[in-house]
Amino acid sequence: MNKTIYRLVVFLGCVLGFWGMLAMDCQAAPSHELETFHYKTHTIDGRKWLRIEIGMSRDKLDFEVAENPEKPYQLLILMKNTKRGDVKENIGLDRKIARYMTLKKTNKNDLQVMVAVDTSLEQHEYKVYTLEADKKSRKPYRLIIDIAADPPKPKEKPKQTDIPADEIIKEVRGRTIAIDAGHGGSDSGAIGPSFLKEKDVTLKIALEAARILRGNGARVVMTRYEDVDVYGPLATDREELQARVDVARRDPSVEIFVSIHCNAFTNPEANGTGTYFHYHSGRDSMLAQHIQNEMVRATGLRDRGIHNARFYVLRHSRIPATLVETAFITNPNEERMLASASCQHAMALAICRGIGSYFRNISS
Repeated sequence: MNKTIYRLVVFLGCVLGFWGMLAMDCQAAPSHELETFHYKTHTIDGRKWLRIEIGMSRDKLDFEVAENPEKPYQLLILMKNTKRGDVKENIGLDRKIARYMTLKKTNKNDLQVMVAVDTSLEQHEYKVYTLEADKKSRKPYRLIIDIAADPPKPKEKPKQTDIPADEIIKEVRGRTIAIDAGHGGSDSGAIGPSFLKEKDVTLKIALEAARILRGNGARVVMTRYEDVDVYGPLATDREELQARVDVARRDPSVEIFVSIHCNAFTNPEANGTGTYFHYHSGRDSMLAQHIQNEMVRATGLRDRGIHNARFYVLRHSRIPATLVETAFITNPNEERMLASASCQHAMALAICRGIGSYFRNISS
């Protein structure tokens, strides 16, 4: 081979090798970067929580959660392919639930977040998850760390108690169901002509439905047990709705999600009951139809049918989900029904019977 050609081949080989190594190094470079940090304390169902939000430069973060066996007060989150960016390395927290947080590299591409709580982690409930970017409130994709001031509640064991004969729904025994009482806290929902608030009606119906389901041996996960915001004060609409979806997501045993609401319209003559779903599979519409059938039968209200809708809690649920518009709170006659304890019971029982009918159908 000619010396000139040989030298050219060697030179090209070196250049290609250099660019190959550079490309490999670029591919291995961190693809996520921390952009923002924020924490706050808030109360949910009488329990105080610390929420840490870490804003990211992009979505689809891969992370692992662990506890330090040598230091039981340390919660460790390993963020893959991530760099610290402009966020401080050492950050003081509220010093009541958690004392401080540190960020440090574990290798070239990964970042470890360490949160030091005030006592052993056994004395706290915690949850680590991500939230999608919220353009409306100008919030990026975030890693969320929620830490409660007290230990986790013991898991509720399904049990069947003595209940009236008309409340027996055998098909729900052993099932796990999420019940969402619409609105609450700072969000009153719709208000009727006699000032009845939607948030109060939905909570009463939801609590009654939970009682009936538990009496039949089902396990019930509630988004709220009292008049509170689920996410916490000053949340955006999206944060509040996502918090309701997250209640069900955090418990892998939950099989269906049922959100309870009251309808409203500017015309006070609007009336009837309707149920909504967002099509993910045939089971969403099936759940809606079974509940709708029972609601019409129990209340005698106008049948407004079932409808495919893009309600946030339906679109973002990963399990069969439905939203029940029990009646029009803006209709004076239906407002009186919604204010009645007997009607609230009838609606709750109808929802439970619809759930039982759904489970019977999918099991047959």
